[in-house]
Amino acid sequence: MSEKKSSRRDFLKNSAAAGLTALISGAAIADNKAIAEDFKEGKKAILMDNSLCVECQACRVACQNEYEIDIEYSFIKFNSIEKGEYPEVAYHLRRNSCMHCPDAPCIAVCPVDALSESEEGFTVIDAETCIACGRCLDICPFDVPEIGSERMYKCDLCQHRIKDGKDPACVDTCIAYALDYGDYEEMLEKGNDRVEKLKEDHPDANLYTVDYKDDDFGLLLILKTDPQELDLVDTRRR
Repeated sequence: MSEKKSSRRDFLKNSAAAGLTALISGAAIADNKAIAEDFKEGKKAILMDNSLCVECQACRVACQNEYEIDIEYSFIKFNSIEKGEYPEVAYHLRRNSCMHCPDAPCIAVCPVDALSESEEGFTVIDAETCIACGRCLDICPFDVPEIGSERMYKCDLCQHRIKDGKDPACVDTCIAYALDYGDYEEMLEKGNDRVEKLKEDHPDANLYTVDYKDDDFGLLLILKTDPQELDLVDTRRR
């Protein structure tokens, strides 16, 4: 695997090999801490407020146009449910796309190293290297990857755009201002603030996966209802 494709997991593995030296040398410990802090500072996230989404599909269309992919594949989908009985019926939805997991299991199982973690913490794919073997789909807890004849399809959060200082295409297109992109801590704060307001009318409102898991996922979802009702994995630690 090239240096460009080394992940945070590789960094931790290499650090473990030098563990004895780090215990003896205060300077080594300080260096490792600085590296870890630099990674955290570079962490980005996309925040989706599903309570604002009108399911117009503009984000999905913008994404497909951006990547010029066949209409049979889509990096963004939606799951929705209706709760209650007429006339008190509530509609709930959520974005269904790559969650950009920390220490993503798909990266670990890829036999050709076509998947890697970007500097911002997103799971990205090298489409030319991918052999469409399907191992990523088999292990993905969210069933996100779509396997084509020659490659796998999934969101990589418009790496070409964010490297140029632009927002991902979906964020740039959303007419309901349901999408935001930026530093992880900023998105986390915005998400938590929004959830607190939503809880006034929706007691089950939550920020998925923050309210369910300590790790830093690259996609944060503001939901009005229990994640499991929207076919999301219960990631709570037990």
